[in-house]
Amino acid sequence: MMAYLTIMSVRLHELKRALKPNGSVYLHCDPTASHYLKIMMDGIFGPQAFKNEVVWKRTSAHNSARKWGPIHDTILMYAPSDKFFWNKSLTQKYDQDYIDAFFVHEDPDGRKWARGDLTGSGTRRGESGKPWRGIDVTAKGRHWAVPHHELENLDRAGMIHWPEKAGGVPRLKRYADDLPGMPLQDIITDIKPVHNIGRERLGYPTQKPVTLLERIIRASSDNDAVVLDPFCGCGTTIEAAQRLGRRWIGIDIAYHAVRVIEGRMSDEFRGTSRFQVLGIPAAFDQAVALAGRDKYQFQWWANYLFDPHAVREIKKGADRGIDGELYFPMGPGSRSYGKLLISAKGGKKLSPSMIREFRGVLDRDKAEMGLFVCLYRPTSEMVREAATAGFVDTAQGRKPRLQIVSIQDWFEGYRPDLPHGPQLDSAAFSRRRKRPSIPTKLPKPDQPELPLVIAGAPTDDAVVRHFNPSKVRKAS
Repeated sequence: MMAYLTIMSVRLHELKRALKPNGSVYLHCDPTASHYLKIMMDGIFGPQAFKNEVVWKRTSAHNSARKWGPIHDTILMYAPSDKFFWNKSLTQKYDQDYIDAFFVHEDPDGRKWARGDLTGSGTRRGESGKPWRGIDVTAKGRHWAVPHHELENLDRAGMIHWPEKAGGVPRLKRYADDLPGMPLQDIITDIKPVHNIGRERLGYPTQKPVTLLERIIRASSDNDAVVLDPFCGCGTTIEAAQRLGRRWIGIDIAYHAVRVIEGRMSDEFRGTSRFQVLGIPAAFDQAVALAGRDKYQFQWWANYLFDPHAVREIKKGADRGIDGELYFPMGPGSRSYGKLLISAKGGKKLSPSMIREFRGVLDRDKAEMGLFVCLYRPTSEMVREAATAGFVDTAQGRKPRLQIVSIQDWFEGYRPDLPHGPQLDSAAFSRRRKRPSIPTKLPKPDQPELPLVIAGAPTDDAVVRHFNPSKVRKAS
């Protein structure tokens, strides 16, 4: 917890620096850390900047042993300046329990209504204090809430309920379907979590529903705002900002998070979203720096070079000699799929023994093909060792069973001879059970720090084209 709070304190200081005077900060957490984070945010932003502790019911009832069922998350809202933007016109639907409890009357056409006042407290000397249709409410210390002609209009519209008893005061009919909606409340129960088999679900840890982020963004930003999410994960905030016409910047430490977001934006907006990704190697020296900084991120980046839609990266754990895998159709007339394993090495030391070991991995896992990825060019002995693995027949002809590609050669245009095109789409094999299925759930992004920035906007002109963490443009 102390390590987490230390990490968060540095980022919260940066968020305060990057915040516009009319901006707000929302921090989504669970009750395990919310009280620690609130104290920290009070210290950074000031106690007066605290605006709300929003409770979101994130799941259905839980049966927890010897304690209350944990079904909510906490969202802390801070705004350091009194100039912070707030959308007063934004409302939410009334709870159905409220409708059922109070709107108990019904017209012949089925419209439900509740009784409302046509009078106000106190007496007046003007028209509202005079009797209407012989009814004098001043005797009860009241006055008509609207002028007499408005009362006549309401009656002609059938919106007045006349009491059966003589001397009773008419009441206003408040129809349920005419309710404008109630102002936003700090307990959210009308936004459901992402369904485990719903279309929106990406299998990403802690994924939030788009509607929750849409409500937050609409409440605290206008149309020309910039939305910054420094822990963007699978891109829910980014999708919500794009839907609402905001400019946006997302930052995450995991390379696969950027790939998930790229695919998500492509699927949801069909080419209408334009964005730029920063922090991913675009030249060999940048790949060398990445390998030296974080070997796991280098491995995942290398995996995605070959087929970003079908490759599956392997979680961190015991080294089994496999960093990624993908599937491809076998030769003509065959209905089975072959497996290709990937091993990525980011070090300078290379030897033929690495190829022999990887060939042993292919045999052990009964894989049809293997791809050995290294940072620097392989030695001639390594190339000869790979050639001894022979060939395999695929839907696109015979291919070398074990191939080597260096990142150094990759940036000079060299590509391995792999099965290509839609043959590698995961949809082709994800429903088959003869071989291990390709899980859609991505590993938890617990890797060391590697800021990857993705920035965009609804139009080309508004794209953030340059990013420097120390000079990030003010975000709302």
